[in-house]
Amino acid sequence: MYSIHDEENLKRILLENWEKPFRYAQIENAIYKNYIKKYDEITTISKVSKTILNNNFFYSCLKLKTNITSDDWQTTKLLFETTDGKFLEAVIMRHLSWRNTLCVSSQVGCPMWCTFCATGKLGFTRNLEFYEIVEQILFASKMLYQEWKNLRNIVYMWMWEPFLNYENVKKSIEIVCSQNKLDFSNRRVTISTCWIVPWIKKFWDDFPQTSLAISLHAATDELRKSIMPCNITYPLTMLMSTLDEYVAKTNKKVFYEYIMIAWVNDSLENAKDLAWLLRWKLAHVNFIPYNEWEGDSDSEMKSTSKSRIKEFQNILFDVWIPSTIRHTMWDDIDAACGQLATREGREVGDYSRKD
Repeated sequence: MYSIHDEENLKRILLENWEKPFRYAQIENAIYKNYIKKYDEITTISKVSKTILNNNFFYSCLKLKTNITSDDWQTTKLLFETTDGKFLEAVIMRHLSWRNTLCVSSQVGCPMWCTFCATGKLGFTRNLEFYEIVEQILFASKMLYQEWKNLRNIVYMWMWEPFLNYENVKKSIEIVCSQNKLDFSNRRVTISTCWIVPWIKKFWDDFPQTSLAISLHAATDELRKSIMPCNITYPLTMLMSTLDEYVAKTNKKVFYEYIMIAWVNDSLENAKDLAWLLRWKLAHVNFIPYNEWEGDSDSEMKSTSKSRIKEFQNILFDVWIPSTIRHTMWDDIDAACGQLATREGREVGDYSRKD
């Protein structure tokens, strides 16, 4: 069977069954605008059309296993199980400004092996199909709709690396941003990447309006290689020259994520290195406090103090590099950056198991 989000095959099978061309538009409206849960709930199509859908297309391939909301009700972590018994997570963030954001997964596990990240400890199982990505977004949209809220931002950054699953990520963005589907603005979609350089070049051609966030975390090759092995393949000189091209092509600011780890990358010399690397760039730095994740008691990594983060930020401010210190608001449910896939993974099974 095919996913209901597979537009090409849906149109083909409808045509093969002598359905009129407008039938697809009716189904599309029911799925993405009216949030129907079963094909039999679509009132605008015939019983024959419903039979065609039931016989050829599955509505959902993700099963919600757990749904945990933080004590302040701002954050919800969703754990899904796929049809082949794998587990993935998405996180909804409800900001007080009504700027609701979804962090969505594009892989099961992660192949990047960053030393500070719980997801990286899982290893890599497989890429998600485009419809598995879309289903996470559709589920979150429905959930917020029931709360009289709208999903405003989508960030591809949870189970990760999106550029190593580029074609499925691309197709999911096209579906989400289609005017006749979820009608999401490309400007409100962000791809967060460790910087897979060849795909950055393709990205700016395919999605010039979509935002790009770089997981930087260190401003020298030596330090970055020690915490992010991907830097061995794509050193900083290669990255920065590519990003200069990206900015020239799109005139868009690049967001740089910098996780603050005590005694690892938070010295004032590290701050000066970062200021030097980003001087005169169209850039914005997001400082992310390191989150100590459950099950990592053997790790020597600790959070940087708030006072040191502020000192670090001031060095960038002195050379006119804008930055934001991110507030960690989801660590009570292990949904903060670097904590993903810890508690529920142990309760329901191994995320990366290969049955």
